Amino acid sequence: MRTKEIPLKIELFSKDDENEYLIGNPKEVVSILQSIAQRKSRVALYYNEGISMVLTLILAADENGVWIDAASNPQDNRLIERSKRIIVVSSHNQAKVQFVASDVMLGTYEDVPAFSMALPVKLLRLQRRDYYRLVTAETGALNCIIHPVADQAIQQEVTVMDISIGGVALVCEQTGVELRPGMVYEHCQIELPEVGTLEATIEVKNAFEITDRSGKVKRRAGCVFVNPDGKTTMLLQRYVAHVQQHLASRKD
Repeated sequence: MRTKEIPLKIELFSKDDENEYLIGNPKEVVSILQSIAQRKSRVALYYNEGISMVLTLILAADENGVWIDAASNPQDNRLIERSKRIIVVSSHNQAKVQFVASDVMLGTYEDVPAFSMALPVKLLRLQRRDYYRLVTAETGALNCIIHPVADQAIQQEVTVMDISIGGVALVCEQTGVELRPGMVYEHCQIELPEVGTLEATIEVKNAFEITDRSGKVKRRAGCVFVNPDGKTTMLLQRYVAHVQQHLASRKD
C-alpha cells in the first residue's frame, strides 16, 4: 500500500527561511508534539553529527520536557546519549516538523526505556509542495535494479522507499550494494506498475545507516536522477499522477 508521507530528512535553512517557519510559542510547541505522540507518527532521531539515525516514536510531551522511545540497540542508545546535538524530524498534518535537542538522558517513561530532553525552545514546521513524495511501505514497495559494476551483467535489487520527479531514496541491507555518496550507477531500472519501466542513471547524494523498530540495521541513500531524458520524466510524471489519483479515489 502506498501512502503520501513526508520524507523524514533533515532540512537545512538560511536564517531568513528559518524565521519563516519558526514556532516559538511553548503552548503551540507542546500541542504539536503531543499530537505527534498521540498519532504515533514516525520520528527520525539523528545523532553522531547527523551521520546516524534511528526510527522511533515520541511517547509524551509537556511543558517539562519530551520523552522519546529508546532504540532497540543498546549501542545506539549509548551513542545517542553521548551526542551533543540531536536532530528530531517528524510530521504533523502533512507538514515536516524538526527540532534540535541537547543534554539527552536515557531513563524510563512509564516503565519503558526512553530518552528525556527539555522542551525545545523552538521548532520548525514546514509545508511545501515538494515534500509530497510517494513513500512506500517495504511490503509491496518498488524495487530498483542496480548494476554495481559498470559493463558487467551482475545486478542487485534494492528497495525504493520514496520516489519523486527528482530522485529516489533507496534502502538495502548492510551487506548489499555500497550506495556511497558520489557514486553513480548507470542503467538502473524501476518497474512502475501500470506505467512502464523506468531506466535512468542515478547519483548517490547522501547515505546513512538506520535502525528500524525491530533492531535491524540497513543503509538508506538519497539519490538524484542524472540528466533524465524526456521519456524518464514523462514516466515519473505519469506514475506520480497515477498513484495520487488512486489515493484520492480511496478517500472518496
